[in-house]
Amino acid sequence: MHPIISWICGVQSVAMNMQTPGEELDLNAGLFRSNGNCGYVLKPEILLKGVDPRTVFKPKLRLGVGIISAQYLPKPSPGKDIIDPYVSVQIFGAPKDEMKWKTTVVKNNGFNPMWNQSFEKDLHCPEIAMLRFCVKDFDSKTTNDFVGEFSIPVSCIRRGYSQIRLNTGFQHTADESASLFVRIALEPM
Repeated sequence: MHPIISWICGVQSVAMNMQTPGEELDLNAGLFRSNGNCGYVLKPEILLKGVDPRTVFKPKLRLGVGIISAQYLPKPSPGKDIIDPYVSVQIFGAPKDEMKWKTTVVKNNGFNPMWNQSFEKDLHCPEIAMLRFCVKDFDSKTTNDFVGEFSIPVSCIRRGYSQIRLNTGFQHTADESASLFVRIALEPM
């Protein structure tokens, strides 16, 4: 089950398959980053007031994300040729806020690919929105291989330039060297 559906209703104890890494577990780990992985996360103020996030009509925040570059991206499997990375950025939360955007593919460069691409999105309910960066290796013949990811609540993001350490490998564990260099803009509306 996708945890966002339960979180929008204010439920945090979502049954998850902890043995199979993927988008759901990445988002779950991202939610608990807001308190340093130290247990219970309070409901956002909007949910405490009993407001249904699906009924919020006026945008509250303009989020701008610029993907500048990446550094030291690992190969998805040993012995594989040089990767062709691209970054997928997803926003999860209220249905009006959800979106998916991706950069172009940089051919044969896992060491320091450069994108310098950005997007903006008006968020109606930023209190429950989650931002997920996912780096994949483009493959025209088979499915694109997972390289690394990082998920974080929008409420925990600071504006400015950030070096984001990616979670890589089959278990999506923190990698000391693989990172994304991004620029975040937050503008109240």
